[in-house]
Amino acid sequence: MNSAKTLTLSAGSFPNLKTMVLKHMPDVNQLVVAGGALPVIEGLYIVSLPELERVPQGIETLCSLKKLWLLNLHKYFKSHWTDGEMHQKMQHVPDLRV
Repeated sequence: MNSAKTLTLSAGSFPNLKTMVLKHMPDVNQLVVAGGALPVIEGLYIVSLPELERVPQGIETLCSLKKLWLLNLHKYFKSHWTDGEMHQKMQHVPDLRV
């Protein structure tokens, strides 16, 4: 974690991780997923980050995802998701909840 407000998952951080849950982080307003941070991730659950307004940078590069849940985030998150055409970019994820 780089600061109380920015969470950065650096390249090579979790090479074998299949599931990640980020939950109840009231101060995090930015999430960055660097290339190669989660190469085999299958489930990513981002829940109850009320300050997370923008789509996590790099999330569209997670090609192995089977489940992506983005729930109880900032009230403007969904509009940023739609404006960024993220449903189209994340078509490869069978279980997508926003």
